[in-house]
Amino acid sequence: MKRIKKPILVLLCLVMVFSLSFGLSSCGGDSGGGSGATGGGHMVIGTEKFVDTLNPLMSEWWICWELFNLIYDPLVRFDENLNPIPCLAESWELSDDQLAWTFHLADATWQDGEPFTSNDVKWTYEVMLNSDELGFMYVDYLDLIDEIICPDDKTVVIYTEEPKANMLYNTTPILPEHLWSQISEDELATYTNDSPVGTGPFKFEKSTDTQIFLSRNDDYFGQKANLDNLTFMVYKNADSMAQALKTGEIDATTLIAPDQKKALLGDENLNVIAGEVPGFRSLGFNIYDGKESTGNPLLKDKAIRHAIEYAIDKQKGLEMFHDNDGAVGTTLLNPSDKFHYEPTADELRSFDPDKAREILAQAGYKDTNGDGVLESKDGAKLSFNLYCLADKTNEVKFGQMIKSNCADVGIEIDLSTMDDGALGDKLAEFDYDMFCWGWGGDIDPTDLMGVLTSDNVGGSNEPGWVNKEYDKLIRQQMTAMDEAERIRLVQEAQKVMYEDAPYIILVYDNRIQAYRSDRWEGMEQIPAGGLYTFNNTIINYLNVKAK
Repeated sequence: MKRIKKPILVLLCLVMVFSLSFGLSSCGGDSGGGSGATGGGHMVIGTEKFVDTLNPLMSEWWICWELFNLIYDPLVRFDENLNPIPCLAESWELSDDQLAWTFHLADATWQDGEPFTSNDVKWTYEVMLNSDELGFMYVDYLDLIDEIICPDDKTVVIYTEEPKANMLYNTTPILPEHLWSQISEDELATYTNDSPVGTGPFKFEKSTDTQIFLSRNDDYFGQKANLDNLTFMVYKNADSMAQALKTGEIDATTLIAPDQKKALLGDENLNVIAGEVPGFRSLGFNIYDGKESTGNPLLKDKAIRHAIEYAIDKQKGLEMFHDNDGAVGTTLLNPSDKFHYEPTADELRSFDPDKAREILAQAGYKDTNGDGVLESKDGAKLSFNLYCLADKTNEVKFGQMIKSNCADVGIEIDLSTMDDGALGDKLAEFDYDMFCWGWGGDIDPTDLMGVLTSDNVGGSNEPGWVNKEYDKLIRQQMTAMDEAERIRLVQEAQKVMYEDAPYIILVYDNRIQAYRSDRWEGMEQIPAGGLYTFNNTIINYLNVKAK
């Protein structure tokens, strides 16, 4: 799971592969384009967030996820329809008991000239599996792996404790064992990896405080990029990034603010899209039972959380603060995803202030002093703090609307803004009542669903929500090799979460991106209706070329 500074793509159907073999050219996609010819140009892409580290074992930010996809390779990538295709693994088989995956490896070379071998896979996976602090962005993909053996340099056999339904969803970047094994285990977490060496289609050249420079890997074993060079450049705010795109300082953006969209749509030199991504914006509640929590204990009453959801005009928020690009939120997975659970008419908590007031009254909350704020039976006011990110204008405006909506039903909200570091600290310490933020997911439903499991309390599970039924369902779906059964389990888990409401899913907001079509060709929305970049593939990076 990734903080919603990195939403990615529409979710993939579960593909069960028992014995498949593909050509090496499939790595990175099979959409035509890049033959590796020079003269492909230098593309500069603007981002609103910079790398937190170049160490894949320690990174938490979405920009790093994208960057590592270009420098390093996983065993399996995804094509333009988000189906698994070979990369460092050119083929694979699954045993009859569904507990042993055999991967046959490609003839790839590390960018320092050393050969890629099965030991690189084993070392990468095991260093994450054997540590409590390494591989935050990737280790969940390795759940259920029991043992990894290397019969030879070109074969990896991965044994699992139980059938592993998401094995082919695993895009963990493989690191060079011959370099990383020289670093002591105690130093891996602080290793800066200033000059990354991968097997991927792009090579790291250098970095500054605001830019990352890459060049094409002409020795890449798969489809080579058209681009000669690629640069990611960070901007302090969306306005300055949009202006840089209009003036030609940059060639593409990873994110455009909704209020910039209309102005850019009028520029004939730009292609502007609002692409669907898995992920959501949410209102979270502190319902943690630990002694260290400073949260208002009234929020542990599900009736209050339900009433707040009835009080919020999500459709208005979507229209006003997201330019209606997206959909009203309900459960953890997007409506277009086949794993999505859609609440029934009886379950759905849509905008209905009268219903909110009714729920609160039935739960015994009354305004005894006439100040407009309800109190509990022991006199405690329904008054809560709400934290929003200061640099996310649409989230702050949504928070202001939530404050107004709640006041209308007798709930007082004290809204504050702060930067992401400060908010992250508040959440980690359970020093809050409510917060607005969100998560971005990827192809495997376990990614977003796993945010709220009880073993992630104190980590991604910021509400501190513990529900044994939910945990059981998440565990069961991880081993369900039958697609229909897995869908049923995932949907049942979403139903449990929706009823208990540790989060209120506000919206599934689309991500707005653009590039200069007067200069470049070969960029497509991936998958259909998706994004140009940050779509969990590297296809456009390979196919784009200067006009």
